[in-house]
Amino acid sequence: MSRSQGPTPAAAFDLRDFTRTARGSHRDRLDLASYAARPLDCDTLNLVRLLARLERGALSQLRSVLVTPTHSDARMTAFLVTWAYEKFWLADALEAISEAHPAPTATMPTPLARRLRHAWQALGERLEPIRESVVSNLIGEDVVAVHCLAGTLDEWLVQAAYQRLAETTSHDDLARTLDELREVKRRHLEFFESQAGQRLAASPSAARLARRRLPRTGFPLGSSEEPPEALARLLDGLLTAADLRAIDRRLDSYPGLAGLGLATAAGARAARRPDSPSKGDLRP
Repeated sequence: MSRSQGPTPAAAFDLRDFTRTARGSHRDRLDLASYAARPLDCDTLNLVRLLARLERGALSQLRSVLVTPTHSDARMTAFLVTWAYEKFWLADALEAISEAHPAPTATMPTPLARRLRHAWQALGERLEPIRESVVSNLIGEDVVAVHCLAGTLDEWLVQAAYQRLAETTSHDDLARTLDELREVKRRHLEFFESQAGQRLAASPSAARLARRRLPRTGFPLGSSEEPPEALARLLDGLLTAADLRAIDRRLDSYPGLAGLGLATAAGARAARRPDSPSKGDLRP
């Protein structure tokens, strides 16, 4: 892991270049035959599948974001449209790697309690844009800073997972692909970091709003429907406690946000879930 960093300065992000050079499909860069010849181990493959789901799952956040004052900011809207396009293809690349392996074996039926929880979460997701529209439009422009901070923390967590997986895998093709995908995500983080820092500096009330709202957000974004064992594999297995503390120190460096400990809290929640695997038991 790279050492802790502060926020990216609010220098001009070249949005026109970002939208003009958006990266589409990565399949032409994938050596899928290498996975048939040398498949990934079960734990690594499960992490690749989880990262693919997180890339797709974060896109559901757009439903809530674009009914708030964020949608009236032309710069934010232009970025988010391109961001969503690139994330679609990031997920596609990871899914292609997964599809190069045999389909997962059948598992035991999902317990009734978990099915009910998922149904309740799905209902909540349908209602969330309505609630968010009402609440956020009453709050005003400060909510844009919160959305940028959520995007920043999500990128820190997921990019750390990409880096850690690239460092620990023995599969050279996977490591190369993860590094290439992380380079695509680098511009996402640059935008979110600079926008968050600029907006917090301009509005002390935005930091107060972030302190109230961010602890109620599930991180990584899009993880609300993930099974506990999958999140534990990511936040209490692949990423270490030191990785999470380093991310929290980066968040501390933003005005008014010291001490939130959101990454560490996400790891602690994953570690204590009753059906989470131990670190030595990461079977699917």
